[in-house]
Formats: sequence, structure tokens, C-alpha cells
Amino acid sequence: MSVCIRQLAAHCSLGSDLSSCVESLSRLELPAPVKRHFDCSHEQVAIPYFRMRNKPSGDFYQILINRLANLLDRAELNADDRLDTALLIGSSSFDVHISEQQYQQDLAKLGDQAAVSMPIVGYGKLAETFGESLGLSSHRYTYSTACTSSANALLYAKQLIEQGQVKHALVLGLEPENNTSVLGFYGLGLISPSEQMHPFDDDRDGLVLGEALGAALLSAADVTPAPQRRFTLAGGAIGTDNHSLTAAHTSGSEIARVIDQALQQAKISPADIQAIKAHGTASLKNDEAEAAALNRIFAGAIPPAFALKPYIGHTLGACGALELALTLGCLQTGYLPATPSAKGDGGLGVKLLRQLKPSQPGYYLLNCFAFGGNNNALIIHDQGEKGSE
Repeated sequence: MSVCIRQLAAHCSLGSDLSSCVESLSRLELPAPVKRHFDCSHEQVAIPYFRMRNKPSGDFYQILINRLANLLDRAELNADDRLDTALLIGSSSFDVHISEQQYQQDLAKLGDQAAVSMPIVGYGKLAETFGESLGLSSHRYTYSTACTSSANALLYAKQLIEQGQVKHALVLGLEPENNTSVLGFYGLGLISPSEQMHPFDDDRDGLVLGEALGAALLSAADVTPAPQRRFTLAGGAIGTDNHSLTAAHTSGSEIARVIDQALQQAKISPADIQAIKAHGTASLKNDEAEAAALNRIFAGAIPPAFALKPYIGHTLGACGALELALTLGCLQTGYLPATPSAKGDGGLGVKLLRQLKPSQPGYYLLNCFAFGGNNNALIIHDQGEKGSE
């Protein structure tokens, strides 16, 4: 059974909707991160961060529910259709920012002896709240596998539809701004001192985090209107590399295995891949591992590759759904994104596109890797405008 990706949404440092994000990418605009200031061990530090552009004020979750409702409306899903729609949410932090706010309030009111540092743990509550508000089915799932969270949610959504458990699946990748993530990555020494991300370059020195949301509506092909059948989730795989808590093995062997499994599920060969959306975190070990895997799979003849994190930062659990939306938005417009700041390949053999390149129908590989050794590879089939008629 073919599973179509029929509607998309995005909000990140590039723009407040998918069209504005794609337009920014077409202009090769690299947003500058803001500085977030913290008192760390009585030392003031400024940490770069990519905030959402035109971030709305008010109840963040109600605004998000309204956006998801708009996405469902665009797909013309009626009340019965929505009752046949699963909800899958992937995030690294979920409502940690709410917990941080509550802690600060308790700290001011009760003092440090009584205040609990993480008073709210609501990983499952968001799915229930959103599902009830949107009138969705009882299939409501939460994924917290670090940076692969929403990428894994996409693959499980495909399986739910293929198994006939639902006709539709709404996948949300969510990463609200919070202190815990920023200070955690800073403490690990992973934040770029230059405040720029240069994946696969000689001078790559780390990452910059960002907040974002990305969403995708998947449906069985037989209930998807012809104009919305252009993109299908053709295959994918998930694997675990227990080499390290924070990095894949630099041999790339486990990442290569996951990519190979994804190609097999899609019933294609490496030669069928038109281009690669690299994970591209610009951290030393992860770039080495991803590059080694790509060289293994493609025998040194790597297809055109692009990375989106220099524009949006590393959006952690949201990056799977967000970068899918941005990639397909660019393909709809007819181009592959580029990274004008890319300087070389750092001896890794992966040269990112520096200029926009016309896109072609065919298969695309989307990589996503995470702390804990969780690896994800997705295969997208773009049938082109004629194929969707």
C-alpha cells in the first residue's frame, strides 16, 4: 500500500509557514542566531540559538492546535476522517519549558528547599490534549528518541496506515525553546564557538540549537485526492548503534546498515537516489560517521547532498518532521536547497551543494541520527507534478 505525504507545515527561524521558509531557502538567506545569556557557575555566558521567526504570543499550545486544525482543513478531512486519523508526536523536550517556568515560580514562592526542579512530566499529555481538541482517533503516540523522535514517528505512521489500523496519520515534530536543552548541549561542549554550523567542512566546530515545529499528514493512497499524491514515503528503517551515548561509530557501519535497510524496503538501489538530505550536525564525530556511511553505500560516488541545519539550527526531536517539510517544500518549488557557506568536505568526501540545483522526480534519502545511537533513514519518492495527476 502506498502512503502519501499530502500536507505539510513548518515554523522555524526561516519563517512562520512553509511557503515563507521555502522562499527564504531559495534566497540562500542564512539567519543569524540570537544570543541567550546564562549565569553558569557565577560566570556569564552567551549561547547562540535559532528562535522561530515571528513567534506568536499567547497560549503556545492553543496556537499550535489551531495550526494543526488548519492543516487538517486543507486536506478536507471531515469529522469521520479525523476519527480515522492517528496522532504521533516526536520531541526531545515536550513541555520542559512549562516545567521550567513552574519551577521558577515555586522557587520564588517556596524557596530552594521546597521547589522541585522538574515538577511537570507531561510527555503523554500533549498527545491526549491535541487528540481530543482535534477530534482524532484513539491512536495517539509519543516518541522521545532524541533527534530522531519525529523521524521515527513518521515511519511508525506509515506502518499504522499500511497495517490498516488507520487511514490517516498526523505527525508533529515539536521543539519549544527551553533552558535545559541549551545548557545541556553547552555542558557537553557541542555548541559552536563560531556560532555557525559548517557540516562536513574543515572548520566545523559544533552546532547551534533551534526551536521549531514541523508537521505532516500521511494518508493511504486510495483515500488521497490525486493532486495530493505527488510524494510518498517509500521506505525507511530504524537501527541502534550502542557505540556511544552521544555519537555513532565513526566507521559509519551502523548508519550504513540502516540506510541499506531503508533502500531495501523501498525496493531501490543506491543508484536510484537523486539527492540526500544530510543530518549534518557539524559536530566532529557525527559528521565523520555520516560521511563514512554515505561513502560505504554509494561507493564514493555520493549523489548531490544538502544540509538544512545551517539555516534552522539543530531542532532536536523536531528535525525529522521539519526537515522533511522543508525538503518537500523545495521539491514542490523545483529546486534542491544549497548552503552557500559550505567551504569544502573536510576530507570526508561529502560536498554540500553551494548553489541551488533544479530538482528531478525520483527517490530522495533523508538521514536523521540521535543520541543513544538511534539512527533513522527515510526514502521519499517524488513522482513529479505529472505523476500526481
